[in-house]
Amino acid sequence: MLNALSVDVEDWFQVGAFEDVISRDEWDTLSHRVERNSDAVLDLFDKAGVKATFFTLGWVAERYPELVRRIANAGHEIASHGWDHQRVFTFEPEDFRKDLAMARAVLEEASDQRVAGYRAPSFSIDARTPWAHEVLVDEGYAYSSSVAPIIHDHYG
Repeated sequence: MLNALSVDVEDWFQVGAFEDVISRDEWDTLSHRVERNSDAVLDLFDKAGVKATFFTLGWVAERYPELVRRIANAGHEIASHGWDHQRVFTFEPEDFRKDLAMARAVLEEASDQRVAGYRAPSFSIDARTPWAHEVLVDEGYAYSSSVAPIIHDHYG
């Protein structure tokens, strides 16, 4: 049996549930926990001998390139989670393309890995974004982990 394991690397204030409460302008003023929490996950995975894909925000990689490097050096895949957790259905196709490029550049710089995978923030590729997978293919992504087969208030 093959089991797949993935982690979204984002900070507590970047989740969709807080988008109407905490503005992006405030993010740099808040207490960041992403590095400490990600290191705890890395330690746990190391003890268990498991590898995973870490879908990482470009925003996080820009501020914590050494964290991304540690994840990659531990043998995990680095994949893109976009730049700053903006949902795909809020983009126009060209803005989505720019978001992909910005995130990928900083992730590849920090990890020294080619970034082949993408996961949309809040699994936000849906019926409103029929163009999104074409943009991902055009940008050279090998796969997307952006659709969740559930019904949820934010995705699915």
